[in-house]
Amino acid sequence: MKLFTIGDSISQGFMSLAAARTELSYSTLIARCLGLTPGTDDYPIPVWGKGGLPVNIESLLRELQSRYGNNIFGPIEWAEALRTIGKFLDSVEEHYERGEGNIALPQAGNHHYFPNVSVAGFTVADAWKVTPAWCVDRIANDVEGSQDGFFALPNRGFERIAHAVLNPSRNPAFNDHSQLRWLRHHHENEGVENLILWLGSNNALGTVVRMEIRRTAEANKDPLNMSVEERNHFNLWSPPHFEAEYRMLMEQVHEILSNGSCDCRVFIGTVPPVTVAPLARGVGNEIPKDDPFKVVRPKAIYYDRYTYFLFDLDYARRSGNSLTGDEAHEIDRTIAAYNDCIKELVREYNGKPRGKRKVDYVVVDIADQLLRLAFKRNNGKPTYQLPEELVRNVQGRRTINTVYYHVDRDGIMKSGGVFSLDGVHPTAIGHGLIAKEFLIQMQDGGVEIPRAIDWNAVIASDSLYTNLIPLMPELYDNTRLAEILLKLLRLP
Repeated sequence: MKLFTIGDSISQGFMSLAAARTELSYSTLIARCLGLTPGTDDYPIPVWGKGGLPVNIESLLRELQSRYGNNIFGPIEWAEALRTIGKFLDSVEEHYERGEGNIALPQAGNHHYFPNVSVAGFTVADAWKVTPAWCVDRIANDVEGSQDGFFALPNRGFERIAHAVLNPSRNPAFNDHSQLRWLRHHHENEGVENLILWLGSNNALGTVVRMEIRRTAEANKDPLNMSVEERNHFNLWSPPHFEAEYRMLMEQVHEILSNGSCDCRVFIGTVPPVTVAPLARGVGNEIPKDDPFKVVRPKAIYYDRYTYFLFDLDYARRSGNSLTGDEAHEIDRTIAAYNDCIKELVREYNGKPRGKRKVDYVVVDIADQLLRLAFKRNNGKPTYQLPEELVRNVQGRRTINTVYYHVDRDGIMKSGGVFSLDGVHPTAIGHGLIAKEFLIQMQDGGVEIPRAIDWNAVIASDSLYTNLIPLMPELYDNTRLAEILLKLLRLP
């Protein structure tokens, strides 16, 4: 097997709050560059009905735009729009709970597995803790969550996504196959030549999704010894707790790969700084603080408060849905410590022989890339060099930046290009930029790359970029739509 990927939502191709456009993910782009053909027996990928789980915000906004144009006028039209939203969400719920997307039906045709087993929401320890059997048990016993309701979505979305990826054939023989169990399965048989390993974001991401910090440092026991329910209470792992989980991950990966059927190169992504994602908007006074990442400049600008991108300082103070500047700085310091830990463990395990096979570990510093690409952190002048092919295609027409996606009612793109509509996950173009960084390190590490990224194809596949949404101002001008979107974004 030329390429196997273990990761979370970004590696899965999660976009606009939905799993997943795996065919557009950076991992699939890399597979193409390695000479594989995604969507065939060569490199099977999942296909998600109804835009994906839990709900595709882009599909929802396009449905509203197709019915009401670029404006939703007056109370009568808004009452109709709310019914349209309700019907859209009901159709997603029906598809995944009782329709063709439910966990009883195979989702991979003749395939028993996918070479990309990334799952949205996975923390580091989920790589070995979450199995299809566990998912089925959680879904079956969720009586309260399975009840229909207004604006209800499929229950246990996390478990449904994980089950569809880890056991797409719904074969009971694979009910114990976690991400690491699949790695062992493949490496003991045909062998895995190149492994992408990118976990850790969800050990901190919940802080900006929920706009509150729940620290494992304040827990009365180690997260590795907690139940899933106990772990879900926390959203910021302390550096020692993160190190313990990541070391256990590395130990298991190293044992599997050093005793498999071929040598393997492992490309490990660093944890992106979640405060760069446009979901969180800095409001109030600017506060210079020491930059924990020390990538852009010694000092970085923080703000009095951080709240959701659709809202202002008054909302942040009134609602309580906000983080302070000190809390945002704490999150950055913690993620910087995560990445120091990852780099140190890579150095350690590169010098740790075991078994009959050679294993090389390479860091792919996606955190560094995102910090140099960040628009506001670089005072509107990002230092990251976009690929020439991309610049030539977009120059003078549309934006490619990390600001939240915005198109005015005249159909002119004002900002965005890197992040999708959930303000956290990349667009197809964003995935192209991630693929570029991995491919650089893969080529430097001795991997033969027969094809270059086809940037024209990447741009053409990015529907947010090629088919703009002039309904976007409704999110800023209409509190009702903004609050509905916020409710969806804050889904656990």
